[in-house]
Amino acid sequence: MSKFILITGISKGLGYAMTEGFIQQGHTVIGCARSSDAIDKIRQKFSAPNDFTSVDVANEQLVKKWAQDVLQKYSPPDILINNAAITNYLAPLWEIPSEEFSDLIDINIKGVANIIRHFVPAMVKNKRGIIVNFSSGWGRSTIIGYLKLKQLLEK
Repeated sequence: MSKFILITGISKGLGYAMTEGFIQQGHTVIGCARSSDAIDKIRQKFSAPNDFTSVDVANEQLVKKWAQDVLQKYSPPDILINNAAITNYLAPLWEIPSEEFSDLIDINIKGVANIIRHFVPAMVKNKRGIIVNFSSGWGRSTIIGYLKLKQLLEK
């Protein structure tokens, strides 16, 4: 049975792989990424009924508008996958610039909340749907993990 799947962060890595895999399995994917160029390339590769939009999940107003457009055009998603994320460069927390850390919080945490805030009420109203939130192991690691990784990379 074909599912309607919404995925954030589809321009590369796991998000792109999930998009491609779900489409190959016959599901419809609605997705977003920040890069307009990446979205254009994805649109060229995967046509309708799949739909892709350039959206920065950290910007609540853009997410709200996108959600309104998606929910007006389609039914609420069967599966919502919060995948959009960034990572800081490999360094102890005190060496990461404040602005870079703020960007990470805005995308990785606030972005998830923005997507949930604007899509899940329609899923609840429909009384169905699954939410999957991905999180990076790097985001949960400690300085010890950093030091071990650094030692491995220096070999």
